[in-house]
Amino acid sequence: MAGIKDVAALAGVSISTVSYVMTGKRPIGANTRRRVLQAARELGYLAKNGGPAPLSGETHFVALSSPVHDSTSYTNYCAYFLNFLKAARRLGYETLLLTEETGDEQLRSIIDTGMVDGVALMDVTMNDPRIELAQLSSIPLISIGHPMNEINVPCIDTDFIEMGEMIMQTLCRNGHSRILFAGGKEIDYERNGGANYLIRLRTSMHDAAARYKIHIDEEFTDEDDFDAAENLLERFISSENTAIVTQGGPLFLNNLVAAARQRGMKIPQDLSLISAGTYTDSIGKRLRIDEFPLMPAELCQLGMSMLVRLMDGTLKGKEKATLIHPVYRQRGSIASR
Repeated sequence: MAGIKDVAALAGVSISTVSYVMTGKRPIGANTRRRVLQAARELGYLAKNGGPAPLSGETHFVALSSPVHDSTSYTNYCAYFLNFLKAARRLGYETLLLTEETGDEQLRSIIDTGMVDGVALMDVTMNDPRIELAQLSSIPLISIGHPMNEINVPCIDTDFIEMGEMIMQTLCRNGHSRILFAGGKEIDYERNGGANYLIRLRTSMHDAAARYKIHIDEEFTDEDDFDAAENLLERFISSENTAIVTQGGPLFLNNLVAAARQRGMKIPQDLSLISAGTYTDSIGKRLRIDEFPLMPAELCQLGMSMLVRLMDGTLKGKEKATLIHPVYRQRGSIASR
């Protein structure tokens, strides 16, 4: 098992330098500190002995690690980033946005150089490569979004398991026994185990559907344009389904309703429709579509508050995994069968 001598040898520094990095007893240059920490990670020394001491001094900056991918929804991304920015400013912090696609290398550099006082992870996947690094972080770190496994990182999220149950319960109560589930972009269900909120909601819906004896057909919505909405609607019409639950974005929802109206279909008489785990802003309200929305303002405010309490040492153990109840905005788009 690797010891401090091995770390020093690999990093090309003295044993005392490694000790100073780990204890924080003396200031060490950023490049040397980064080299020591990289060596310690490669040898498994951090996992055995814990992370290094944080750098002294407050920066009044926090980092938001939120990778940008080709499939990123800019509507969702902007909503979460701007709400986090506002929440941070209200509490006296500026925000450094980290957008690298994999996220872990950029995050490692920020942690090792002590550029920020704390970090929030966002756009968390089920098998997120940032989580392992987060558990060894030398600075306070929280996750807005819950990955697959139990982790030693405080996190906050909407309860998507409860949301899936509520959706199926609503459909069952209104007599629907066959539905079409229109998921988001297929890649978002695959990358690093899938986006946590998409996977949790989809899994919960299938589990609840089995209990309520509701059959689910599935279709991914890789495009948001009118043709994609028409194709989905064509599949719905040619099936025995009576409702659509969509995880598509606001543009897709708008096009789906427009395609239905172009065919002379009425909502909810001819098509019952629910938008689930989405951020449609004012579109869902304008179209009068039932919605189980994402809640960026609430999550970012609570997440930033959690990070500040973690930084000042007042975060209690029971708060370290917080799920908030979903909201159901009922607008009359579900018919009784």
